[in-house]
Amino acid sequence: NEKVLAYLHQARRRGVKFDVGHGGGSFYFKYAEPMVKQGFWPDSISTDLHANSVNGSMIDMLNVMSKFLSMGMPLVEVIRASTTNPATQVKRPELGQIAPGAEADIAILRLDKGDFGFVDVRGGRISGNLRLGCEMTLRAGKILYDFNGRAGVPWREANIN
Repeated sequence: NEKVLAYLHQARRRGVKFDVGHGGGSFYFKYAEPMVKQGFWPDSISTDLHANSVNGSMIDMLNVMSKFLSMGMPLVEVIRASTTNPATQVKRPELGQIAPGAEADIAILRLDKGDFGFVDVRGGRISGNLRLGCEMTLRAGKILYDFNGRAGVPWREANIN
């Protein structure tokens, strides 16, 4: 009946954490969207990364995060469920945060606006007008990914032989 069952709220009050774990076989909008619309958001958003999920409906972490944005979960909660919350759940509070003394593991994201479509593992589709994309990734302060060459120097100004 698209209502969050009482025992799920009871479990949450007892400390049970709810993780998405989107992979190639278990993520359905039929269950997820009504729960999100009722404010029963996942405690953590994660993926089950393997060849079938990357080449299927999951694609990548940012796509899964974008699905939750499209279902109505606020951006700040999507970020929290993808960073701080999982780190806390696995007892690694030094991860998933930006703070003095923490390692500089940072993903710089952009929020694209447009007409986007997202599918679940059975081919069910939802539309959304927001999609997260990665501009840059740093690990321990070193740039590993720079989508738009933001760390580059204009070649005419660079002292490159």
